Amino acid sequence: MRSVVTLIIGLVAGALLTVIALNSMKKGTAYPNGVMAVMSAQMGQLDGRIKAKACAGPDLEANLGTLVALGNDLEPAFLPTPDDEAFSRYASDYRAAVEAAMAASPVNCDAAAQSLNAISATCKACHQQFKG
Repeated sequence: MRSVVTLIIGLVAGALLTVIALNSMKKGTAYPNGVMAVMSAQMGQLDGRIKAKACAGPDLEANLGTLVALGNDLEPAFLPTPDDEAFSRYASDYRAAVEAAMAASPVNCDAAAQSLNAISATCKACHQQFKG
């Protein structure tokens, strides 16, 4: 009887630990999740500024500067991937779009919206391949 109870306790503990381990692997690490969370927040702030018609270059510089810095963290945060070459190409496209937006220093909301759309398109292309 004692052996049966010990066996049941061992099986339950093993099952719980397996579920915990699988959930940990599924969620990923804090680094890539953090990069995506901050990137999403910055894109949201840019979108909010455009909708509020606060689109002069200085209004957008801080958010774009953060997006530039985050672009430099993409490969360290996400590599290795199933296709490192494609991921690096998408990351490069993202960096080029953000740097173009910084260089253009939009003078009106239409130009700022076009820049934001170009950045979003690079994000969407990568997510289609790697997030499914």
